[in-house]
Amino acid sequence: MSAFSEKLDAAGVASILARVAERRPRVHCLTNTVAQNVTANMLLAFGAMPSMAGHPDEVAAVAAGAGAILINLGTISPEGERAIPKLLAVAQEHRIPLVLDPVFVELSPLRLRLVGDVLASFDVLVRGNATEMAVLEPLFVPKRDIVRVTTGAVDRIETEGRSLSLAHGHAWMTKVTGLGCASSALVAACRAVEPDPMIAAAAALTAYGIAGEIAAERAAGPGSFAMHLIDALAGLDEVSLAARMS
Repeated sequence: MSAFSEKLDAAGVASILARVAERRPRVHCLTNTVAQNVTANMLLAFGAMPSMAGHPDEVAAVAAGAGAILINLGTISPEGERAIPKLLAVAQEHRIPLVLDPVFVELSPLRLRLVGDVLASFDVLVRGNATEMAVLEPLFVPKRDIVRVTTGAVDRIETEGRSLSLAHGHAWMTKVTGLGCASSALVAACRAVEPDPMIAAAAALTAYGIAGEIAAERAAGPGSFAMHLIDALAGLDEVSLAARMS
């Protein structure tokens, strides 16, 4: 089946961001330890609420009330490995959408196995770089309805019969640790308020990319860029989005 190419305008992105700010969804993040701080700060700037409990004995209780769940494999631990099945169970029981960030899945069989477990669950969106997504391609074949988000100079959002391409951002986004991981949390925040996962991902990554462009104009280098990125995320509106969306 050929893909239908879609487009999201500034008003559509702004509408989703406004819903995030109004509803303040909680995103439960089992995430990379090097990305926790920037992830929490970016979610707060976006208008969402972060929670990051990872202990297997409490993770289900904490995640049960979340609007979306992020599973990031960046620094997977034995406790994290035991927490993932509990998060999958609570997502299934409460119909909570999942975002998976398969960090360095190409480096270990453990990560590949955990990705397989997550992909078998309910309502999964996967965001990874080109290398990670290429490794996972065989797992996607029997589940073409999974939303696949491949980020890079051009972000591609795909599912069976549908596609979206985005080209916003700045090179410094690759020079600050944890920013890519944090962008997955923004996708989860939008997914918590937007029932169409492709549109949710497009809105989040458009906002993230445009905030990166604004931040780069204000920053002196990668160090100050992260600070300005959080400020730019907090200040996005339809006017600033429309000025940069073609």
